[in-house]
Formats: sequence, structure tokens, C-alpha cells
Amino acid sequence: MQTTIQSTRTAFEASSRPMSMLSIPRNKSLIQIEKKMATNTDAIEERPFVRTEIVQLIIEGNPEKMFEYYKNAKGYEQYASSLGKAAGALAMAKILESIHLSKDSRILDVGAGTGIMGEKLKEVGYTNVDALDPVEEMLQFAQSKGVYKEYIHEAIIPGKKVNIADNTYDALCLLGAFLTGHVRTTSLPELMRITKPGGVIMFNVFQHWMKTDPEFHKDSIEAELQSFVDNGSCTKWSKQDITVFSSNGK
Repeated sequence: MQTTIQSTRTAFEASSRPMSMLSIPRNKSLIQIEKKMATNTDAIEERPFVRTEIVQLIIEGNPEKMFEYYKNAKGYEQYASSLGKAAGALAMAKILESIHLSKDSRILDVGAGTGIMGEKLKEVGYTNVDALDPVEEMLQFAQSKGVYKEYIHEAIIPGKKVNIADNTYDALCLLGAFLTGHVRTTSLPELMRITKPGGVIMFNVFQHWMKTDPEFHKDSIEAELQSFVDNGSCTKWSKQDITVFSSNGK
């Protein structure tokens, strides 16, 4: 499912592999960037990325172990590629095109990982894109692709502000970031804070977590998105179904 919200400040898109878009005004960013990270991906440890292992870590709710596992950037890239994540990234990029988001818009890829979303944004013409991820090894791998302008080594944590100024981005993309143990729905206000009014936030939610985690249940998410419309934070939201991974990657 994908959902779109548009507000007096914000526009959202979310999906059932959900996506969401937010629009908020932009000021000069105060982002601390790690610009001198090594880009030699050969130095990054390579080993098989096993879905059942990462799912178990997510269920255990141990972010330290989970982030340690995500240091296996090469393994994740191979895993995600084998399941067709690029197709989901392209679908999300084309949604931005379909709402006529200007190609010079400033975009933040939240939970950028190895840069698959950034590659597809560039493919359709969006080149003013920054990457944010809590795992440095992921950012190092993404940097080797040359599709982002800035690399932000931070996590989106409920109740914590990221070091980004209010109203910085025209659009936020979260592909595979909204799920148990990763970005929580309680962080939506923080994501809105860094998005310009009239901007969009686009995110997806995997069907597995919609069924197993009450926070990401379809009704819970839709009620929360509607609450932003009701309190004047957003003007609207919408949703649609997309495929991010193949059936084997649910």
C-alpha cells in the first residue's frame, strides 16, 4: 500500500509496501556531513545477507545488533538486487514525477542504505539528492555510486531531532525504512519538520509488518495520517499498492 498526504505544510504518500510524501518549506540546512568517508567498497566485508537472520534481529528489538548486521553493505546490495528492490525504487521515483515534482527539487533519501533509491531518482532526472542512514558502511557503499550530494550519518529516532534545519527538503523518500525496529510512525512529525510546506514525504510499509506489528497495521497508519489532516498539519494523504520486493522478499 502506498499513501499520499498533502497538508497546509505537508504532502504525504504512503504505500502497502507503503510510500509517503511530505511537503515542507526549506531553510539552509545545518546538516553535519561525513564527506571524507572511504569509497573503496572492496574494503567492506562481504558475506551472505540472510533475510531470516535480519528478521529475527528485528523481532528481538535489538537495534545495536541490527545495525551491526547492516554493516554488511555488499551482502545487502546483492540481497536487495536479487529480490528486485530497484523496481520498487523506480516506482517510487516515478510517483514523484507523476505529481510534477520539479527535477531540481531537494530530496532526502531516508534510510538510503546502499543507494538503490538514489540510483533510480537519478535515472528519472532527480540529481539534487542527499542520503541519510545510521550505518556508515552503507553510506560508504552508496557514496561509491555517485548519486548523492551529501551523506548524513544519523538515525531517525522517536523524540530526537536530526541535525537538519526546519523546512529543508522538497521531498523525503523512505523505501523499506518504515518497519519494526527501523523508522517508527512516531517519527512522522520530525520528518515533517525537515520537509518544506507543500513538499512531500513518500514511504512504503511491507505487508508482513502490517500484519504482525500493530503500529504498522493498515488501519493504524491510516488513522494517524488522517489525524495530521484533521489537525491541519497536512492537507491530504493518498495510498496505492506497489511491489518493492518480489514475493520471496516479503
